[in-house]
Amino acid sequence: MKQLLVFLIALSVGLASTLASFSVITTHAQTVPFPNELSGYEFFGKGKLKSVTFGLSKEEDIERLFGNSCEKGCDYDERFEIKFDYLSCEDCMTTEYIRDRVMCPLKEFMGTIEKITLTPKVLIRFDNVSASSFPKRTGGATISRDGSSVASWESFNDEFGLKYSIKQSFTSKLTLTSPVPEIMDGELNSIEYGLSTELETRIFKAEYKSCTKQTQIN
Repeated sequence: MKQLLVFLIALSVGLASTLASFSVITTHAQTVPFPNELSGYEFFGKGKLKSVTFGLSKEEDIERLFGNSCEKGCDYDERFEIKFDYLSCEDCMTTEYIRDRVMCPLKEFMGTIEKITLTPKVLIRFDNVSASSFPKRTGGATISRDGSSVASWESFNDEFGLKYSIKQSFTSKLTLTSPVPEIMDGELNSIEYGLSTELETRIFKAEYKSCTKQTQIN
């Protein structure tokens, strides 16, 4: 009887340990911030940004990685330049779920990373890359001061805040009714990591007047 009791206790401990390990693995798998990173461009999955956390990491954390806060840009490697933007009262906006008024970042999120932009220093082409994981499409263009040249791009976004922008030889004409591209095809303009819809909703909960008061105090 005593031996049976010892066996049952050992079995219970073993099962608890196995479940705990499974829980850790599952939790880790669920917290990968950008699951749709393209192979070869896994800056969060396998790169220098692996330790960066949106909603938590601040300028001092980036300085430890790159030597400065990279607000004006710095080298990521021989292929890319990287630039960081940080949350402040200047970022107040309407959100995915709050359209009727401008909301600001809560105080505890001020100074954390808002956006990370990687810009190629060399020519990088995407050829027939599937865009099935990026349901949101946007377009944009910039015109030189003298109007002599136009830079146009189409962007492919997912719900996690990841965006790939591809240069186009024409000005984007994307509308709510136009068919969206099914592939990324062209010269890479930029890769952008931003706030997921879920995190944006948690961060932008402060009323605009709270930022007005904070600006007056500073």
